[in-house]
Amino acid sequence: MTAATTQGQRQPRNTIRTARMYATRLLAAELALCMAPIRASLAAAVAGVAVQRQHQILDTQAELATEIERTRIVRGLAGHIAQAQAALESWGTRAMASGMWRPVPLEFAEQDALATFVDLHEFQLQQLSAGEIYRATQRMISRVESAGGQVLYVGHAQVSNAPKYSEE
Repeated sequence: MTAATTQGQRQPRNTIRTARMYATRLLAAELALCMAPIRASLAAAVAGVAVQRQHQILDTQAELATEIERTRIVRGLAGHIAQAQAALESWGTRAMASGMWRPVPLEFAEQDALATFVDLHEFQLQQLSAGEIYRATQRMISRVESAGGQVLYVGHAQVSNAPKYSEE
């Protein structure tokens, strides 16, 4: 065989491993890893020191929660998600009032809506398999891109090392 024919052949997959990966729910440690940047972003928002990236993290999770709601696997959270999105929008509007992101404290109603949302989103993620979460994420990305939005891929290190706000 030549190198060209070996490149064209597909490598056999471990179908049991693939099926288990997509059919099982997230382990507690995996769920905690997913929720850590979300909870850190919420804590920064409550403290009034959140940077724009942390707002984007919460906004992205609200979009993902909406997409999960559309799958009809976990239903009945649309009202809470809408309240969280409204809170994110008003918070973002106040923070960008000067044309540049400035951390502002959350109002009590926003804080309550976002805290409730984060808890309910964790419940959503507990109910889904890894494959269902992956498919919902891919659909969310497709919707954002087809609407003309940009998708920002952020690693865990970038989230935890978000720059601290400083007055310049």
